Amino acid sequence: MKPQRNAIIIGLAAAVLLAIVAWVVGRGIRSPAQVAADTAPPGASLITVPVERQMLSTEVIVRGTVRYGSPRAVVLASSTLKPNSSIVSRPPRLGGNLREGSLAMAVSGRPVFVLRGTQPMSRDLGPGSVGPDVRQLEQALSRLGFRPGAVDDRFDTRTEKAVVAWYAKAGWTPFGATDAQLEQLRVARTAAGAAHDAVLQARLAVETAGRSATPAEVSQARLDAATAADAIDAAALTLSTARSKVEAARDTAARLTALAAGPSIAARVQADIAAADADVASKQAALDTAIDTQTETQRRLDQAPPDLPPADLEALRTAQRQAAAAVPVARQGVEAAKAAAGAARAAAPASTDQAQADARSANRDARLAEAEQVRALRALTTSKRQAALAQERVIALTSRADTRLQRQIVSAAQSMARRADADVARLAGKVGVQVPADEVVFFPTLPLRVDAAGLRRGDIASGRVMTVTSSQLAADSSLTINDAKLVRVGAPVTIEEQDLAIKVRGTVTQVAGKTGTNKVDPTRVYFEVTPKQAPVRLVGASVKLTIAVKTTKGKVLAVPLSALSVGAGGGSRLQVHRGGSKTEYVAVVPGLVANGLVEVRSEAPGKLRAGDLVVVGLGGVVAPSASGVSGGAGGPGPVQGGTTTGTGSGGAGAGTGTPPGVGTSPGTGTETVPGGGPAQGTSTSTVPGAGTTTGTAPAGGATTGTGGGGSTP
Repeated sequence: MKPQRNAIIIGLAAAVLLAIVAWVVGRGIRSPAQVAADTAPPGASLITVPVERQMLSTEVIVRGTVRYGSPRAVVLASSTLKPNSSIVSRPPRLGGNLREGSLAMAVSGRPVFVLRGTQPMSRDLGPGSVGPDVRQLEQALSRLGFRPGAVDDRFDTRTEKAVVAWYAKAGWTPFGATDAQLEQLRVARTAAGAAHDAVLQARLAVETAGRSATPAEVSQARLDAATAADAIDAAALTLSTARSKVEAARDTAARLTALAAGPSIAARVQADIAAADADVASKQAALDTAIDTQTETQRRLDQAPPDLPPADLEALRTAQRQAAAAVPVARQGVEAAKAAAGAARAAAPASTDQAQADARSANRDARLAEAEQVRALRALTTSKRQAALAQERVIALTSRADTRLQRQIVSAAQSMARRADADVARLAGKVGVQVPADEVVFFPTLPLRVDAAGLRRGDIASGRVMTVTSSQLAADSSLTINDAKLVRVGAPVTIEEQDLAIKVRGTVTQVAGKTGTNKVDPTRVYFEVTPKQAPVRLVGASVKLTIAVKTTKGKVLAVPLSALSVGAGGGSRLQVHRGGSKTEYVAVVPGLVANGLVEVRSEAPGKLRAGDLVVVGLGGVVAPSASGVSGGAGGPGPVQGGTTTGTGSGGAGAGTGTPPGVGTSPGTGTETVPGGGPAQGTSTSTVPGAGTTTGTAPAGGATTGTGGGGSTP
């Protein structure tokens, strides 16, 4: 029984094993229909992208070169206080930084300071000066820590003290009153004294007119009148001599100045000596003539007959006095000419430095001669006034006792005295510490940088003495004529330098009105960009300039251009995925198009929000031998021609096959661009990799896009 039982068990086991093998084999056997069903591609799926809220802008991109900005040529103002002072004694330092109160350079041993202000220095400032330029100076003094008193338009004693403290702290001596100013004040005070004397004389004449004049008083009055007339002639001669001295001094100064700048000193010295000798001969001839005239007038007076009328006799005496007075004046002219000739020989300069020193000395002599000329002119005026008063006194003494005229003379003398006192006060108010126009340069912004300085020690400081630039950087570039029509002053700009890893923002500050300016190509338009903040190491670098020529006002809803389609009514619309298989068409108003995106606004409020999914195309899933979906659709081309490149996202697929990851799946889709008809495209995906989508817009645009491939387990 036992063997039989074992045989039954073995048989049952074999039967079970055979059943299992049969079942396994049955599972592996499929019909052709089943195989075709298993390998058929799945149904098409939607490709969606989210609606985003962002700012859109179209751009112009060019290259530019960075430099220091706002170049400005510096020209020193002219000062009437020192008209012939223009030798550079300390030139500007190339690359130097100029801050408020800095010393820019020195001219003829005097400083040139830098201050902040919008109004250029156009005149000398000193006691009594009034105007907005005085206020600007006081504001600068206050910023430097000095106290000019109330900041106003008047240069007063507090302003003067602040200027003294400013110069002293900088190590310089402030500019005081000139010799000419002091001489003018002295002459004015002398004239004022003479005017007050005239008032006293006029009052005395009023008292005298009240009583009968004696013959002696009349004779004395006539003698005073004749003396006053002689004084007029003498003053006129003195004025003529002074004018000659001024001309000679100016000529000497001009010759010495030219001599200092000329190549040949010896030849010019000999010419000066010859001119001085000629002047001596001329003055000697004038003296001989004056002596001859004096001798002749004296002879005529001595030979006058006893019965000569008193008037003719007085005329002979007047002529003799005038001739006698001319002799010493002519003799002085001879002595002065001889002294000048001797000085020309003794002071012949041996070098350019000596010639420059002689020129400065000659300029001082010229100023003193000018002051002497002013005194002579005032003396002539005083002599004429005194002669008029003396003649009026003669008339008063010889007329009846009527004091109305004398009282008018008193009134006139008092008016002249008041004007003379006012003149003294005016000149005294100007005598003090001053700020010459060529010792201060105002700039609207500081600090600055000395960008060009071609002067050297000993050069003449005329014209442009240096060029300065601001610490603010700027970039120069150019545009095509078409791009120039889009770029406007004030447009935002992104400035990039990849090697230095610098990216800053700026604005367009200048666009030329025509082509070929600022040394750019004749077919291009120059423009300038100013960064808001940029490091100095950008100077000289070639940078990328990205100009936003058109932008939305703030963030807007944006979708890929391929998401738009045309509705039945001709308007634009979006297909919005509402979950599952549900979609909805939303009518929108398109706006700015930039970088493959378009601004959209829902016609019905609330129908479209950021984050909503919009349909941009359809994709397929690959069956067992390969799995994946096609790449997303590229953006459509412009409605009126051109080419647009876009990027889409591929979907994910799953499947099995042998070998895994090999195979392709074609798919088709349709998209519509605004302003054009439908565009047909074909997408292909190869696992594992990227799918490409190509399509053509009927209106002339070409569309190319690249999408990511699906994944295979």
